[in-house]
Amino acid sequence: MKNILLKASGDVLHNPKFIKFVQGKAVGNRVVVICGGGTQISNALVEAGYKIEYDDLGRVVKTEKEKRIVENILGKQKNTLRKSVGAQKVEIVVPVLKAGTVSCHINGDNLVKAYYLGFDAVYVFTLKDRIGAKKKFFKDFPKVKVVGI
Repeated sequence: MKNILLKASGDVLHNPKFIKFVQGKAVGNRVVVICGGGTQISNALVEAGYKIEYDDLGRVVKTEKEKRIVENILGKQKNTLRKSVGAQKVEIVVPVLKAGTVSCHINGDNLVKAYYLGFDAVYVFTLKDRIGAKKKFFKDFPKVKVVGI
């Protein structure tokens, strides 16, 4: 039994190829999926009137209202994925860490790096046109396999 970490951007999270991959890996392994949602989060924040800002760790979320928007989108992503994956034993997490009662939003790719050492295999799913950037981001993490859909 292997520990397998999967991360999918929000743009491919519900793609049937990704769902089938998750279901296949879940047979006989421990699987954790990190839900992405960058495009959906940015769209929701802009729609709510917020300017999108980034720093070295990802999108900057300043207000409690912004945090609620982000967590709402990620929660929907998680629930939809849970339904798509079915009864498989898969743990689905969102890239929000808790420090006591404080929500700390983290870019999903940075969370992959944080979890890296605990897993035997790591897969990052993204859109085909983002493969190069993802491979560059994970260049020092040899277990990470970037998959484009």
